[in-house]
Amino acid sequence: GCSIAATAQAAPQTVCTITVNSSDEKEAFRRHLPADRYQFVELVERGRSDWLESARRKGIRCDVLIISGHYDGGDYAGGNEFFSEHVDSHEFLPVDEMERVACSEPEDGLFSQLKEVYLFGCNTLNPQPLRSDPAEIARSLVQSGHAPAEAERLARALGARYADSSRDRMRHIFRNVPAVYGFSSVAPLGPIAATYLGRYLQA
Repeated sequence: GCSIAATAQAAPQTVCTITVNSSDEKEAFRRHLPADRYQFVELVERGRSDWLESARRKGIRCDVLIISGHYDGGDYAGGNEFFSEHVDSHEFLPVDEMERVACSEPEDGLFSQLKEVYLFGCNTLNPQPLRSDPAEIARSLVQSGHAPAEAERLARALGARYADSSRDRMRHIFRNVPAVYGFSSVAPLGPIAATYLGRYLQA
């Protein structure tokens, strides 16, 4: 008899991109990663608001995630999202939605097999607590018309709820991911980031 030795070709890894601002970073990865080993999937679907949920329903599993957008770490009264610098753009990525998708199917979902996450936005891994000083919060609430006793009660509750830093939130969302990259302060603009990435990926 004769035997046939077959070497199984490893399935290509899925590189998920969420491009709400610059595509420079995504294209830098695309130029340097071999097409036979990495397939790119853009999760943002222009013109629809539930694109992250749509990707989850399609059964996409990301091995690598690249998020590009300006980042607002937020505070107790503000937002917490990735957004575009273009005023006519309607795409944005709330961190709450990332958290919901990550927790909805932790064992077999969109983010369940992630190995690397790249967060191209300012302060994405900033370790400073998000505006959690109860005294500062209470002063702001009194200025907006709350009675002092009520302001103090709300300030304690809000301070406890939003004491986490941006880094804490990202670590919570991507808690089982071996490598999460981001910025503790100002991030470079897209073209500059792409240049740095090119050198890194070539090396």
